Amino acid sequence: MEIYTQLFFVFALSLLGSTALMPLLIGFARRNQLLDIPNLRSSHAIQVPRIGGVVFFVAVAVFVIGARKEFDPQGLGFMFAGALLLFAIGLYDDLRSVKPLVKLFAQIVALLGIVRFYEGAIENFRLASIFEWIPPGVFQLLVFAFFLVLINAINLMDGIDGLAAMISINFFAVMAIFFYRSEQDHYALLSLVIIGSIIAFLFFNLSFRHKVFMGDCGSLLLGYLMCGFSLQLMDSGCCDPALNELSANEISLIFFALFSLPVFDLIRVIFVRLYNGKRIFQADRNHLHHVILDQMGRSHLFTATLLFTVHVSIIILALVAMNEIGIADESAVF
Repeated sequence: MEIYTQLFFVFALSLLGSTALMPLLIGFARRNQLLDIPNLRSSHAIQVPRIGGVVFFVAVAVFVIGARKEFDPQGLGFMFAGALLLFAIGLYDDLRSVKPLVKLFAQIVALLGIVRFYEGAIENFRLASIFEWIPPGVFQLLVFAFFLVLINAINLMDGIDGLAAMISINFFAVMAIFFYRSEQDHYALLSLVIIGSIIAFLFFNLSFRHKVFMGDCGSLLLGYLMCGFSLQLMDSGCCDPALNELSANEISLIFFALFSLPVFDLIRVIFVRLYNGKRIFQADRNHLHHVILDQMGRSHLFTATLLFTVHVSIIILALVAMNEIGIADESAVF
């Protein structure tokens, strides 16, 4: 089967399958009262099912099981085990509630596996990039800490309808392009599977009658997969001489663009809380989406679309800059 046909087929199958599964999940959640109850910080006024992220996991699991022979079995094992752990702990939190430290511990355990597996790729990436001056052990620790921040940043962006989903679509769309370029077709296909399931989720998340939230089972899973895909791109993009289409600095630039908005929002909120004498883990409504909602009086859809557009613009600027870097590198050779 032609690769373009495969790309379209898996995307369409994920979209249609996830769309068919979602009403079943919503019905199950309503029958069993698995609903998000509004509080003072909520941006919604009705009780809403919050297990929409189940469709992400189902889509990923079905594809991975079906195409497991195409993946490195050890790498796939580490990545899927971590994804399963965070999905499970997130789902339990959506249903019963989990203490923040328990969720943090689960994130640390999940990340330890993939960071350890990709240790060589991280080191090769460091040596080939502007980060070569950082000692190897320190850089490994910084990568681990950054991914821990990223998972929580995506989780916190899931505060209004559509935002975390739209930002995730941007990320996995870029991953699909770069994995296709580096001949990692199975990861390009998996990226489209995830996008298809997210778009299906958005149909319902942006609806009023059939609204559903992705919940922590969805946001933690997406954040973790972003970490795993980033490590795989480091490995396939700059560590294999046969696939060396992207330099480590170009990859660094696209990572900056992809993660700029969620990480900036998280860091900004931490500084605001410290400035106001609050604990950094104390929940409030100081995120960018809350500011737009509360101070500008805009809707969820407007706010999510605005931040989505900003994120896309940053990514486009980074891609243009990457092209300039590539031209400069070729000129240096001649």
